[in-house]
Amino acid sequence: MIPAASRGTTTVSARAVARIAQQAATETPNPVGTVRGTATVRGQRAEVSVRLGLPWPADLGRRAGEVQRHVASRTGELTGLSVRVARLRVVRLQRPAGGTVVFEKTTAPAAQGRRVPRRWWSARPTPVVVAALLGAAAAGLLTADMASVHLFGNAPAAWRTGLVDRLAATSPAAGSVTVAAAAMAVAGLWLLLLACTPGLRKRYVVAGFGAGRSIALDRAAVASVVRDRVLDTDGVDSVRVRVGRRRVRVRADLAFGDRAAARDQAGAAAREALADCRLNRPLRVGLRLRTTGTWDPSPSVPGAASTDAPDSVPVPDPASVPVLDPASVPGLAGEADGEAERKESP
Repeated sequence: MIPAASRGTTTVSARAVARIAQQAATETPNPVGTVRGTATVRGQRAEVSVRLGLPWPADLGRRAGEVQRHVASRTGELTGLSVRVARLRVVRLQRPAGGTVVFEKTTAPAAQGRRVPRRWWSARPTPVVVAALLGAAAAGLLTADMASVHLFGNAPAAWRTGLVDRLAATSPAAGSVTVAAAAMAVAGLWLLLLACTPGLRKRYVVAGFGAGRSIALDRAAVASVVRDRVLDTDGVDSVRVRVGRRRVRVRADLAFGDRAAARDQAGAAAREALADCRLNRPLRVGLRLRTTGTWDPSPSVPGAASTDAPDSVPVPDPASVPVLDPASVPGLAGEADGEAERKESP
């Protein structure tokens, strides 16, 4: 019988692990939108990152924790690898079409004494790839030319000899040298800036999780939550929300109702929505409330009688109307006698 160690090994690709993690995320209750997953396999360990949408309103911390635990256990069970869900990115928050979700006030899980990351850092793949390709191309050309000269006895390439002669004849204070040095300095400073600053500025980390795993919300998801909450204010017709790095700007239009009361309610709703998101870095709220062209501070109740027009037109009493005596008015008595004579004549 062949020993187990000599029978070979089973290798699970990162793409297969990502597909399994993606399928496991869809098995969670009430997923919203498209679920995507990525994975990195190192030996018998795998790191999985999942991006998906969650129903709202709900406890984001509790639901995200449930998704992480289910994806880790299910993926590890099906692949046989030790899976650690490092990241869960919530890209969309939406009210479920089939019903409502009850928001439960619960406490977020503890960070277990480890430092919570303030924001996600980007791996900077594009700048790293571009810089690596440029350096590799220059080093490859120089290595190929030197190997051709020393191994095969060929003459040096014209571009290398021309470059050496040009550099030898050019003064260090020349304009071309200065421009090239300035360009290289700017490129170096730019790479240092990219290395020292986080690149994923449009994602906010949810508080309550340790450094081993983190949950982030996109700015679009935060804006949709704030917009839905402010729209629930009485009298608010439309809302526009712009989420920045440290501030949320809310622009609302009021169609009816008291302006001061609506402003207080909308501001409280926006702050409550941000508190429910449980962001690691709290954001300030800037609210601007303006009235529409048809704004009515105290709208009338539909179907009620109007107070501008009278309910009924008074009809005078015939007994109270004075009767004019023709004899009391000069000139009318003669006309009345003449009319009587005309009626008596044949």
